[in-house]
Amino acid sequence: MNAVPPPTTRADRTFLAAPNRIGITIDCPEPASAAAFWERFLGYQRRPHAEGSTYVTVDCPEHVAGPPHLTFQQVAEPKTGKARAHLDLFVDHARPLTQQMLAAGAQQVSVTDAGEWTTRVLTDPAGNEFCVIGPD
Repeated sequence: MNAVPPPTTRADRTFLAAPNRIGITIDCPEPASAAAFWERFLGYQRRPHAEGSTYVTVDCPEHVAGPPHLTFQQVAEPKTGKARAHLDLFVDHARPLTQQMLAAGAQQVSVTDAGEWTTRVLTDPAGNEFCVIGPD
């Protein structure tokens, strides 16, 4: 693959098209179920969508920190390997949130203790990895 060379001067950057916003789309077998899981734990709000759509989007309210929205896209093929990108949720108390997520259908993959904080790798009910990072 040929890489695009980076701009060499500040003036070169003015010719690059920049996106208006960036969203994250997550493949899953059941978008409505995935959206419901993440709505609950992120505090996002479901965007109205067309009946029969293969996409469900949840938007970040103004008072919540995070990406502007997450879109869940229905795909027929099952997840077969580790994701190259994932969500990191930084929290003040990891254990209570993790326990709630597990009760809602998440699965724990691993726990790494790093002294002042712990990283818990989980999968959502659709099998997508994410991390809960913070002290217990």
